[in-house]
Amino acid sequence: MTTQLALDFPSAPPRYRRADFIAAGAAASALAAADGFAASSEPALAICGPAGAGKTHLAHILAEALGRPVVALADAVGRPFAPGARLIADDADRGADPGEFLALVEAVRERGGRLVLAGRGDPRDWAGGLRDLETRLAAMARIVMPEPDEALLRAVMLKAFEDRQLRVSPGVVDYAAPRLPRTYAAARAFVEAAEEELKAAGRPINLGLARRAIARLF
Repeated sequence: MTTQLALDFPSAPPRYRRADFIAAGAAASALAAADGFAASSEPALAICGPAGAGKTHLAHILAEALGRPVVALADAVGRPFAPGARLIADDADRGADPGEFLALVEAVRERGGRLVLAGRGDPRDWAGGLRDLETRLAAMARIVMPEPDEALLRAVMLKAFEDRQLRVSPGVVDYAAPRLPRTYAAARAFVEAAEEELKAAGRPINLGLARRAIARLF
């Protein structure tokens, strides 16, 4: 009988190439919207949605298109903004100083720059209670990355198994997808639970292991 070992190697760093973006379901529309922004003269864009939705990945795709690196917003605020500069900032929800954040947004507008922000939740909540900043963020073009539909949920699980170098029997993802909540968190939890079942059983992830993984979670 063929066995499969789940070895505790360090996780591979995330791959943010365009080719690695899961362009299925709603994510395909988000990618098309990002391409549209890159080709436009729109000054500012907010990418928002739940954890694991691909916001950071999409920001990196835009960074490549705009010729700039992705930085954490907290590292960008409070610094000079050159005329015409382009800034792609992640973790916009992570509590940057509201006054400095507002100054950055204003500098982009006044100096003809371009700004891409990525973060969890509603962009208005990134303002830390500062009304003027909330108004500016609400006025930005926006890409909302919702929780996945079933097609995207399947693709996310397949990619997660692939990233862990785990083989899955045919039908495992087809079995799991309609039985899981349609959230990125549920997809991650299922893959992690299936990997734990694999470690215990020492064989490829089949329907039996998938059933046990779902039973553990729900």
